[in-house]
Amino acid sequence: MTGLQEHETTASGNVKSACVSNVLAALGIHPSDYKHTWNERTKKNVGLDIIRRNGYCARSRKSRIKSKTVGGARKQIKEASKNDPAGTRYVVRISGHMLLLDGEGRTIIDTAPRKRDARKILAIYAVYRAYGYC
Repeated sequence: MTGLQEHETTASGNVKSACVSNVLAALGIHPSDYKHTWNERTKKNVGLDIIRRNGYCARSRKSRIKSKTVGGARKQIKEASKNDPAGTRYVVRISGHMLLLDGEGRTIIDTAPRKRDARKILAIYAVYRAYGYC
């Protein structure tokens, strides 16, 4: 399953962004399953809301992963993943972008990859299937 190749903007100004839709697609959520990934009225990225509505838990890992950059967080994710359920993936939010990493800190989805990744992390979430309550 693939996400969008280009951003789509609605008449109301809401956006389906390529990076978020590709992260969602990697989690098995098709672009036809949601209306937008950015809400212009509330100025909110709704990607995590979509993830949660589709049977996943999304828990912040900002306190466990202290690195301020994506490159530095990769090693810390490998250590932090030992305490998370098997198959946990990590959604990383940076300014205007979202990417998905595996439990080893390797990139699964990044529509704007970097060789040396010094992008500043705004938030990082452990994402795993919810079997019961989160």
